Amino acid sequence: MTLSHCCFMPIKTGVYLITIIGLINKLSGFYGLISLDYSEPLVVCIHVYSLLALGIFAAGLYGIHNDKYNFIRSFALFYWGDFVISTITTIYLAIQWFLYTDHSLPELDGKIEETQQHDDSFRAEGIVSIVFLGLIRITHFYFAIVLTQYYHSLGKTQYSKVAAAIDEELNVAYDEDEEYDDKRQ
Repeated sequence: MTLSHCCFMPIKTGVYLITIIGLINKLSGFYGLISLDYSEPLVVCIHVYSLLALGIFAAGLYGIHNDKYNFIRSFALFYWGDFVISTITTIYLAIQWFLYTDHSLPELDGKIEETQQHDDSFRAEGIVSIVFLGLIRITHFYFAIVLTQYYHSLGKTQYSKVAAAIDEELNVAYDEDEEYDDKRQ
């Protein structure tokens, strides 16, 4: 499978946008840490990870902008790792939210009809949330594939540049040998 486009745009433009979206997403680590809510250690770790990932995304953007093959390789590998980490934390936090967090409202105690309406609306919101989380995970997976394809396309370009340089050197050496042979005759 070879991709030359990301959705409707050239792959390099798509990779730029993917990286910029990732940078914006990782800014949440900064805002999470300044919220000063350190009651849940896992969430604090996620915010710290986001800050570290922000630096790696910035390095990835630098590598993409300057066609730095090694930067892009490292960034593509990190992006796959980020996909796995984000998927695991999304699943964990969704389970915590939907299964273990009490969403009952004390002011609805004894009001059966209103409690039922509240529970029904929470169930509907939960379904919509899970669908959106699933779509975001699928999009993140697609972005990882696009980034990997971009990295592979650069590898082919790098290889063809090396092959062209070797061919050029061989042609120059061959031309010099012909000139030398012509002078000897």
